Amino acid sequence: MTRTTIFIICIALFFNFLNAQTISEIENLREEADSLHSIGQTEEAIKIGERAIKLAEQSGDKIQIVGTHAAQGVFLRSMGRIDDALRSYDKALEIATSETFRENPNQEAIEEIASLYINLAVLNLDMQNKDQAAQNAKLAGEWVSKSDDAELKSTIFGVVGSVLTGCGDFKDAMSYQTLAYDNALACGDEETAFRAAAYGMLVSDRLGDKSKAEEWRNKCLELMPKISSIMAKLVYYQAECSICLKNNDPKGAIKWFEAILNTEGIDNLPFIQYDCYNNLHIAYSDLGDYEDAYKTLIKSNEVRDSLWQQEKEENLRDLTIKYETQETKLALTESEKKRSEALMWVFISLAILLVFIIVFIVVLNKNRRERLKKEAEYANLRADIGKQLTQQYIEGLENERARMSKELHDGVCNDLLAIEMNIKNGSQQENTTELIKLCRDSVRRISHDLMPPEFNYATIDEVVKYFLNKQQEAYEGKIAIEYSSVAEDAQWTEIPDFMALDIYRIIQEAVGNSLKHSGAGKIEVSMKLKGKHLEVEVKDDGKYKLSNSKGIGLESIQKRAKAINAKIDIKTQAEEGTSLKLNLVL
Repeated sequence: MTRTTIFIICIALFFNFLNAQTISEIENLREEADSLHSIGQTEEAIKIGERAIKLAEQSGDKIQIVGTHAAQGVFLRSMGRIDDALRSYDKALEIATSETFRENPNQEAIEEIASLYINLAVLNLDMQNKDQAAQNAKLAGEWVSKSDDAELKSTIFGVVGSVLTGCGDFKDAMSYQTLAYDNALACGDEETAFRAAAYGMLVSDRLGDKSKAEEWRNKCLELMPKISSIMAKLVYYQAECSICLKNNDPKGAIKWFEAILNTEGIDNLPFIQYDCYNNLHIAYSDLGDYEDAYKTLIKSNEVRDSLWQQEKEENLRDLTIKYETQETKLALTESEKKRSEALMWVFISLAILLVFIIVFIVVLNKNRRERLKKEAEYANLRADIGKQLTQQYIEGLENERARMSKELHDGVCNDLLAIEMNIKNGSQQENTTELIKLCRDSVRRISHDLMPPEFNYATIDEVVKYFLNKQQEAYEGKIAIEYSSVAEDAQWTEIPDFMALDIYRIIQEAVGNSLKHSGAGKIEVSMKLKGKHLEVEVKDDGKYKLSNSKGIGLESIQKRAKAINAKIDIKTQAEEGTSLKLNLVL
């Protein structure tokens, strides 16, 4: 052996040693990042992940590059940074779907491919792409089944089962969770066994097997004292929440939702927060606690607005298309190795595809011209309608100003004048105090009238109910206010916001007239929505002084009804009270 040969061998051994040291450092960084993520410190995990990616790319080790980018995608997705997560997955897919990477893969390559597919499955499920999520999950299960690592198999099988549960494939989900639980116990991984048991409980309940669900629950409770991972506990809490909601147990669901929201580190998991708030408001609503339902719905929308954007969904679709294209190219390459004659059919298929593309482009251009023409017509029509609506809105504002001006003049100003006269004449303090209280109540009521309801977050039915409850509280012991509503073959959300606001103001004005002018002992409000037809009635048993004059309140009601093309019928009898009926076709 020559000196040159010995020198080359020494250099090769030296570089192999350095490479082994680098890979060892990368794996240590990945373990540290995973640990931080599991306890909710995801920001720190991302920083460690960036260091691992830099070292992996410097080493040129494709397996480490795939693994570090796939893991970073998980951390970024947990923080709601979908765009950055997609870029990490994209870099991992470029290598993982290449022919050279998949040719005779070793155990490490198999494990990284399985992990990448399962991460893509979870992301697609978060974005409600259930078909793609199920496909990726089953690919992950197929790849990990080739692995010799029981611990990895238990983890991947468990996540595959959870994704299939979210996709509604409960039968296959149950099979994977059982595999996950058995593999986890075999390797002593109690946390993964706990996750699998939690999902097993949920899936059994979905399949209608209550005894099996209770069996899985007992397994979870046995393992619970040994579990320290926040993410594992959240899996169990979410499973219990889902079971309570399905079985119409809102109180039980609220208990588990509060456990999730009180979990340390939950602020670093916005997707879980959004899901929790989004379901919590439904549970409060089912219990009739509309105030807490409204508060949690607002929080849900705040979290949602920070996560769901059209650009994120478009980037996800681009990644899916690119990934499917890579898979197609890989399948064609493998087919060419087996049968060379398939190349002829590929060319024929491409020729046919080219013909279809040309036809498609011609049809697309024709449809585009038609669409642009219709859009121009629609824009002109919308401009005309916009002018009409603007005019009606301005008239409505003027009417509202006139009504509020009269109320301030006839109510608050008169009360203040009476207070002034009592002070000058030295009247009894009790009379003056009572007048001050009446004046304060009037100002509070007018202030409330000025605030429109939040129709972005509640239906007209919920807003009217809330308004009448507040009025009943204010007049407790003086007057009874009853409300009833029914929706047949329709939903209250089908009433447009601009109509709902005018309907609400009409009811508000009618109830206000009954409270202030009728001396009624009872006010009844009812709403009935049947298909596209809405009926509203406000009636009282007060005694009115009949007059030929029309007040500002009645004039405001008539103008609001006209603005939404509704018919108003008002009947007043001196001894029997007043009835206001509104009929509207949506």
